[in-house]
Amino acid sequence: MAQNQRKKNQKTTSSVRDSGNLKVIMYIVLVVVGIAGAVSLGSAGGSSKPATNSGITVPGGVAPAEFQKVTVAGDALPQLPDTGKDPAVGKAAPTLTGYDLFGRPVTIDPGSDGKATMVVFLAHWCPHCNREVPVLNEWKAQNQVPANIRVIGVTTASRPDQANWPPSKWIVAMKWPFDQFADSEKQEAAAAYGVGGYPFLTFIDAKGNVTSRTSGEIPSADITKAANTAAGVK
Repeated sequence: MAQNQRKKNQKTTSSVRDSGNLKVIMYIVLVVVGIAGAVSLGSAGGSSKPATNSGITVPGGVAPAEFQKVTVAGDALPQLPDTGKDPAVGKAAPTLTGYDLFGRPVTIDPGSDGKATMVVFLAHWCPHCNREVPVLNEWKAQNQVPANIRVIGVTTASRPDQANWPPSKWIVAMKWPFDQFADSEKQEAAAAYGVGGYPFLTFIDAKGNVTSRTSGEIPSADITKAANTAAGVK
């Protein structure tokens, strides 16, 4: 009889142990399912923030890059001759649509906002550009920029085998104070404006027509004169 009682107790203990093990297993399963559900909901949540590995910084933007896609609308300007009159003066400047070096959308659409435009083409490896940018920085710091003009720099002719690569770091190191636009690897923006050297400045009036262009280093007094003419400042 005692033996039967021991067997009965052993069965009860085993039953309790199995029941406890089952509860632990069920708990683990529920926790795993809960985590899986949370991950699923998190990934399908439709966050308005861009993915951390996308590199896109603003809505409508693209990943940062040293070259960006460029769309040109309008007729390309003829190249600036070494001597004589500039055949581009009086012609409508083409519209450039693209992005800056950091992937933000940028449009150069002279005359669309009722303001004059000054487009500065720069090459990171060009010694003349590296001397001209500080002149432009000081020009702005001295409040010489006409109120009715937009100044925008275009990084172009970028080359990884030349000095100051990449232009995205160069433009920051140079403390460029104006808007900026990244040309394509084919230099489509530069070609549209007839660029033949660097730096290359194009001044455009509020109607979108070219008033003057210049290639090479230019003193701040001459920049002010050309900018005022484009902006209609007497």
